[in-house]
Amino acid sequence: MLAYFDSDQHTIAADMGRMHPWTETVHTPEGRYVDFKSRPDAIRATLEDLKHAGTAEIESAIVEFLRWANSSEAQFETNDFGLRPLKANESGVSPKPLEQMLRLTIFFRDLVQNTSVPNIGSFGQELEVELKAIDPTFRDACWGWCLWPHFFLDLEHLGEEQAEGAVIQLNLWGWGADADEVSVNLCRALSNLKLALQTVYARRWPS
Repeated sequence: MLAYFDSDQHTIAADMGRMHPWTETVHTPEGRYVDFKSRPDAIRATLEDLKHAGTAEIESAIVEFLRWANSSEAQFETNDFGLRPLKANESGVSPKPLEQMLRLTIFFRDLVQNTSVPNIGSFGQELEVELKAIDPTFRDACWGWCLWPHFFLDLEHLGEEQAEGAVIQLNLWGWGADADEVSVNLCRALSNLKLALQTVYARRWPS
């Protein structure tokens, strides 16, 4: 499927560092970090953007992906999610008339691994390669990724520099002729991301 390093978003994110965990933001005061590792039941209840899910299928796929990504089975966690409403496609990438965008973060559950920017950056590069290799004829969705600077409060006792690092921000665009087709393509892209994450992690740290 389609995947690329989003240099424009990378530049924007560099000026928008965040604490982890975070409380709230100026632009979305109703949004705040929820620890889905310990509260997987809170995923559906606390994600305000799920109201933009056009079908029950994509809502369930999002919830299940986040449940998996924050489980001990995955060795990852997330701290940000967004879903924009369905809109007219003006991307120029796909001829399909409709588009929907999804945003999430992925980083290592072992927080120290995220403080090495080369480490998490190379993981993102491998993830991009793997996404392109998975489902190679699929062109109705695209993942763009970048690094988003974070300060990990749970590592603050190690010193300020040792607590600084980054997470992988992933933006997904899905296209379709109608809401149902967009939903199918978003679900397919989430499934591909899960497989790519599993593959790259297992290759780096074979059990």
